[in-house]
Amino acid sequence: MRKRNCGPTIAIPCRSWRRPVAWIALLSFLLNPLLVLGQNLNDSPTVLRPGDIIKLSVPGRPDLAAELVLDSSGRAILPQVGEVALGGMSVSDATLFLKQKLRLFYPDDLDTLHLEVERSGSTQIYVMGAVSRPGAQAYEDIPSLWDVLRAVGGPLANADLRLARIIREEDGIPKVHSIDLVGVMEGRTIPVFELRDGDTLIIPTLLEGTSGVPPTQGVKVFGGVEVPTIVPIEEPMPMMDVLMLAGAPNETANIKVIWWVHEDGGKAISTLVNLEDYLQQGSPLGNPQVYPGDTLHVKYDKTGWFWTYVPRVLVMMASIITIAIGYDRLVNDN
Repeated sequence: MRKRNCGPTIAIPCRSWRRPVAWIALLSFLLNPLLVLGQNLNDSPTVLRPGDIIKLSVPGRPDLAAELVLDSSGRAILPQVGEVALGGMSVSDATLFLKQKLRLFYPDDLDTLHLEVERSGSTQIYVMGAVSRPGAQAYEDIPSLWDVLRAVGGPLANADLRLARIIREEDGIPKVHSIDLVGVMEGRTIPVFELRDGDTLIIPTLLEGTSGVPPTQGVKVFGGVEVPTIVPIEEPMPMMDVLMLAGAPNETANIKVIWWVHEDGGKAISTLVNLEDYLQQGSPLGNPQVYPGDTLHVKYDKTGWFWTYVPRVLVMMASIITIAIGYDRLVNDN
């Protein structure tokens, strides 16, 4: 019997090449999981986080060597590219990401790009308010909220755990994250919130607590803050700290206009404070000492009627014109 050929012109029996190809395909299928596993074992499980120091090197290209330090938002400056966001990435993902960025300027010689990560040391979490041992706490790794509460000796009897807040700097602006910690002390589920290096945990006191300071002797804070309240203090405290205990100025606040009512020589004096002078220039006049019994009014940032209504009118007019043009074309086409 004549063997069937694989093609019309090449008289090579099918079995002569199909069997080796089949074996190769089978071996590739069986070995592929092992290769993937090997790659996963070689990948570093390290996840980049704020404060990490990343040393970038490319053999034969000393001009591309760089040392990157991740800031509080997980970003760093790569001289050849600019700002890059690496926080939360694995080392392998960060390597691939930087290769893609650098290839826009250096198409060659990047296959050997290597990253070496050095931990900056301990993670700093700051705790303020009604806890046994307030202050900075250092950890080797990112702690949980339960770890932090245990490290500071737990909350005081007059702590208001429902109004706990975490202050975090994001893009140079303090952001407030409200969190309810009652469940932690009652043995229920601990809230899922990933802390970052430099976070500040604030545990406020109950207004009717046992701090020994009557609410009327605290600092009354209202206006553009997250939690208008009376902040109980026993001694002078910088205005910025008092505002942070009230949840910090919110997005509607005008921190250039804060009215501070305080007593001077038995007479109530109202002083205008520009907190932005302190935040941008470090001027002590923008962050004066506030005393028990004082009042702080953070003014709202009121937008003028022109910028409030004119854009809306323009958008409405543009929509009407677009509909009219579409209708006119539809009628003319028909």
